[in-house]
Amino acid sequence: MATGLFELAGYQAVDAGDPSRAQVYYLRALALTRATRNHSYGAYLVAVSLGHLALHSRRPRHALRWAESAAAAGTAASPATRAAISVVQARAHARMGQEREATALILQAERLLGSSVPADEPSWIRYFTPAYLADEVAHCLYDLDRFQAARGHLMDAIEGVGRDKVRRLAIDAALLASTWLRTGDVDRACAAGRDAVNYAARTSSGRCAQRVAGVLAGLDSHADYAPVAELREYARLVLPAADRVATATATARGA
Repeated sequence: MATGLFELAGYQAVDAGDPSRAQVYYLRALALTRATRNHSYGAYLVAVSLGHLALHSRRPRHALRWAESAAAAGTAASPATRAAISVVQARAHARMGQEREATALILQAERLLGSSVPADEPSWIRYFTPAYLADEVAHCLYDLDRFQAARGHLMDAIEGVGRDKVRRLAIDAALLASTWLRTGDVDRACAAGRDAVNYAARTSSGRCAQRVAGVLAGLDSHADYAPVAELREYARLVLPAADRVATATATARGA
């Protein structure tokens, strides 16, 4: 119970934009798994919690080291746990532009999750459904500049994750907007961006606001285009935190 509370506290610290505090909580949770010899949960915390934290902090090599050590330690873990570990490895490779390694690990994660029996999985990994895997794969593909392929996985993630998972929906909608922006379709980027604003406005998540701000800042070069201006005005009204960050980013770029 205490382990899960520390993990949750770490997740909330990430969500609030405090990665240093998040790492403290994750390491406390990890220490408890070692004391109780819960090696599978420990491997999960190393790869998925600490690995994702390193990715969030733009340290893919650190993420890869965390995930590789977890893969070595968690060989007896459940299929879903090993799938989650594999896809963090994939994301680290993708962030470094290593497509061959990332692809092999994505396929491994898909095979592992396909062999999983949800009822037999530990409670702390049952959230890791095909929709969550689709989200992770989409992030890999985006980092590899495979924007069309990323969109297909994002649609699977958005349709499968559940209407109540607004943080995940906000992040996926923002990433979808970014894929359209990267391929030059500003209208579709604005439509997905508006979805991202709506989802993020239903949370207090700083991370979601940051993702939306990234989309708004990316659209800044089209500021005179009516749909972009309308989206910025809408965000200013509905999600002012994202608008402020986007404005500061645009100002810094122009300085």
